[in-house]
Amino acid sequence: MMKHGASTPKLLTRIYFVLASLAVSFLIIFINYNSAAASELQNRSVQLSSYTPSAISAYQFGFVVPSTSILGSIVFDYCSNSALLDDPCTAPAGLDVSSANLSSQSGNTAFSIDSADTTVNKLVIKRVALVGSIITSTYNFSNITNPSTIGTTVFVRISTYSSTDGTGPLNDNGTVAFVTASHFTVGAFVPPFLKLCVGVSVAPDCSSLSGDSINLGILSPNHANAGQSQFATGTNSPSGYAIYSLGTTMTSGNNIIPALAIPTTNFPDTGQFGINLRANLSPPIGEDPVGTGTAAPTANYNTPNRYMFSDGDSIVLASLPTNYNRMTVSYLVNVPSNQFPGVYSTTITYLAVAQF
Repeated sequence: MMKHGASTPKLLTRIYFVLASLAVSFLIIFINYNSAAASELQNRSVQLSSYTPSAISAYQFGFVVPSTSILGSIVFDYCSNSALLDDPCTAPAGLDVSSANLSSQSGNTAFSIDSADTTVNKLVIKRVALVGSIITSTYNFSNITNPSTIGTTVFVRISTYSSTDGTGPLNDNGTVAFVTASHFTVGAFVPPFLKLCVGVSVAPDCSSLSGDSINLGILSPNHANAGQSQFATGTNSPSGYAIYSLGTTMTSGNNIIPALAIPTTNFPDTGQFGINLRANLSPPIGEDPVGTGTAAPTANYNTPNRYMFSDGDSIVLASLPTNYNRMTVSYLVNVPSNQFPGVYSTTITYLAVAQF
């Protein structure tokens, strides 16, 4: 028989869902509380600057204090075994919060680190005891050493107290969790490249080429003989590239056609052998550089209607990484009327050089 108005203990039921590998179990705990029982912290979160094991990390906690109880301290208990406040707490291996700094706070503020009550896995902050506000509060801690094992699940049990040392009856509580993980690195490699293609005709991007010899026909003192070939080059070298022409003038046995030592115009009936890399009118041969690259002929080979040849000369330069350029090499040959008869020929090698 109960009298009207008598105080009656209330039976509160809490159901905890504990997820285990390949199975779900239900842990039901019955706890008797009076009407002043602790409330649950709302909208709880934790974020780390690094989840790498043993890294020095910053931790940001956020939650809503659900009551206006006197608030003097907050305890952050780091446990590796259970999220439940009433269970014993096993400190995560390698974790150390004892040197943590409270770098910023919002909501319920004016807290500082309680060094006397903080341990390697329990972080306590305190203030002059004041009425708490029902408001989102955040606390940012730096200089925390993460647990040392990859894949460790850490439960942080958060409790608020009226006392200023994290002891006595608790006001509100709740748990957040995080897992340590190793960095996942994505890498890629761009190989260095320098490509040179040479032929009578080549595509501007070296996708095709044809021919490896030029027939200049029958030489005569009455007119110039001319022909052309092409090469294309591209590179991702930071210093670009240089193209060199290697070889000799045209010869037949001991007989030679003199190479032009300086850029010179076309003079029939004179011994001349030279090249340039421009479109010419005298004779009408050649083409200006083609392509989106930044390479250009060097000065001695960059003037229309002027030709020269010197073994080992640099004939093209690019000072930066560059897309392809196609160069057209124009060959000029003149002979005097007393040139010795014979079959005259030469082999020119084009060499591309870059530094990576």
